[in-house]
Amino acid sequence: MASATMEWWWPVSQDFGLVRSGLETAAAMRRRQYENAGLHFMSTPLQGSLHDCLSRLEPLSPAATKELYLESTFGWTAYFANGFRGSDPFLPMFQLSKALGVTALRARRSPASARYPAVILEVYDTPTAGGDSYGYRRSIAAANDGGRWTFHQSGAPFAFEQIARYEARRKRDRFTPEMLNYYLEQMGISGLSDEVLQPNGTCKAWLISRPDHTHLPRYTLAEAKAL
Repeated sequence: MASATMEWWWPVSQDFGLVRSGLETAAAMRRRQYENAGLHFMSTPLQGSLHDCLSRLEPLSPAATKELYLESTFGWTAYFANGFRGSDPFLPMFQLSKALGVTALRARRSPASARYPAVILEVYDTPTAGGDSYGYRRSIAAANDGGRWTFHQSGAPFAFEQIARYEARRKRDRFTPEMLNYYLEQMGISGLSDEVLQPNGTCKAWLISRPDHTHLPRYTLAEAKAL
C-alpha cells in the first residue's frame, strides 16, 4: 500500500484520509469550512516531489495545525496532517463527506515496528449511499490497546468484505494490513505510491495551515519517530 516515500514519512503516513472528490473542490470546501468557523488560516498551492510536499508538514505537533491535500490518479484526494502520532483524519474527512455529499474515509496501518500497532478503516457517507443519519457508513478496527488486542466493527459490511476472517481466534488476525489493502482496492483506491501521488514526478497539492496551538511542543520527523 505504501511506497518508499510513504514508509519514510511514518508516522504521518500511517494514518491518512481520502475523500472522493477532486483536489480543488476538496481544498476549496475545507477553506470555506474554516472561514465559516471564523478561524484564521493560510492556504498555499504546492507542486514538487511527494517528499517535498510532505516536508511542508514539519514541524509535527500534538495538535494538527497543517493539513495537506494531495491529488491522486484514481480520482480521490488524499489527506495528511502534521500530528506527531499520525494524521488523525477523522474530523476533516467526516466534515468533507457531509459538506460535499461524497464518500470519505480514514485508513490506518501501523508499521511492524510500532509499539501498539493498529489496522483501521472508517468510511463516512450520505444516507443515500449507505451512511446512517449522522454520516457514518462502516468501521472496522483491530488494534493493540496498551498490550491487549481488541477488535471492533460497526455498520453494514460491504459486499467485498472477508467476513469469515472476523471470527479468527486471534483478534490481531481479524483485520490485517493485507485485508485493508484489498478493501481499498475494491473501493477503487490504488496503493498510495509515488506513482499515484506524483505522476510525472510532480505532485499537486494544497497546504492549509493555522497559526494556533503555538504553545505546544514541535518535533521534526526524526524526533517523532523516536517518540
